[in-house]
Amino acid sequence: MVEVGVRDALAISLVIGVMVTVMSSMMAFFALGTEVDEIGNALQTGLIIGGASGAVVLMFALARVRNHTEKVETRDAERAAEVDDLRAVLTHLEDETDGAWVVEERVRRERGVLTFDMHGLDAAQAAGATELLLAHRDELKRVRLVTGRGEIIHDKSADPGIRPAVLQRLRIGAEAVDWQVLEKAGSITLRPMGVAPSAKRRLGRFVVFVVPMTGVMALTFRDLAGSTLADQGTAFGIAAGLFLTVLLSSYRDRSG
Repeated sequence: MVEVGVRDALAISLVIGVMVTVMSSMMAFFALGTEVDEIGNALQTGLIIGGASGAVVLMFALARVRNHTEKVETRDAERAAEVDDLRAVLTHLEDETDGAWVVEERVRRERGVLTFDMHGLDAAQAAGATELLLAHRDELKRVRLVTGRGEIIHDKSADPGIRPAVLQRLRIGAEAVDWQVLEKAGSITLRPMGVAPSAKRRLGRFVVFVVPMTGVMALTFRDLAGSTLADQGTAFGIAAGLFLTVLLSSYRDRSG
């Protein structure tokens, strides 16, 4: 989403104000009559309407800018707190590695994602750290674990046993804390699976989407089936629409 600042809000309101002024002036001119004497009255009317429109747009735009700024500040504060919390949880690893692993360097944000670099740990320490991540899941959202590829020939700076040890622990506990495990070369990303919708929210979604979804699917499959199998195509489309609506209603709301 493009961020809009105060200058952008002023520019938008000015442009809209000018456009409304021109349009209103023309409409007023033709409504009052096309006499030359009416030009001044038409222009005055257009300026009043255009100025009011621009002021309203500016008011809403500035409110949006302020709201966005507050959200950004809150998000940045939450992200900073998340880094600090994870560093506090993992600070004991500095003592266990005799300073070879420094929490300030290894726990950071990269491109907005909380990153836990496990280089410098052995397999047992990495597995223990993974246990702590699972235990503190409520305080964390998306986390990227830099493990190396698990093969000495690819990454000599990492213990090749780290990745298998971490994956083994995640296979046991990640799903229980609603973390989806995404494996990439050299890293593992833990992504929140999202909050399952309540029964009330699921029902509300179903009511909203069931008619358009089943209607579109029924018409589509009726046309695909042809005139000889129109009834069967319609029935199949309705069933497919109901099935898709149930899936859509059960969609998890992801955060982070």
